[in-house]
Amino acid sequence: MNIPDVDYRIWKNDIFIIESNISASLWHNDIINVFHKNLCNVLSEIDKKSDVNFSNSKRLISLFFSGDKKIIELNKTFRKIDSATNVLSFPSYSKTEKGLFLGDIIFSVETISREAKRDNKSINSHLIHLFLHGVLHLLGYDHETEEEAQKMENLEIDILRNLQIDNPYA
Repeated sequence: MNIPDVDYRIWKNDIFIIESNISASLWHNDIINVFHKNLCNVLSEIDKKSDVNFSNSKRLISLFFSGDKKIIELNKTFRKIDSATNVLSFPSYSKTEKGLFLGDIIFSVETISREAKRDNKSINSHLIHLFLHGVLHLLGYDHETEEEAQKMENLEIDILRNLQIDNPYA
């Protein structure tokens, strides 16, 4: 079934299968294409640097490239926060015929664009960082305590450095 205004894409490598739905009226195709071009390197770094091991099964992730309207709705429903955010992650850890489904990650282009402009960074670098942040949440990393936050941030900084992306916390 084809939903109007939604572009569906699948990206694969040896370890991950990424299924994505893109709100075509919100997301410019060039941003998605640059994201896809960098995706294999990002996933490879995550696999090398994270301390999570899922044996040999493929890891599936669902992405939704959306906007503030949808992310406010989800944030309000699931986190009881009535405002926009840049990314939300929903871990799953369920077995499928394709592999282990890690969960869903949802992005808001308006919030990501505002933050990138405010922080004087490219939308693409910011999106890669938020994807990395979301995947780490799906892998069980969190930032609820200072110790957890430091561990997660250090891992993000290390992976982003290997991808030639500046420390987002500096």
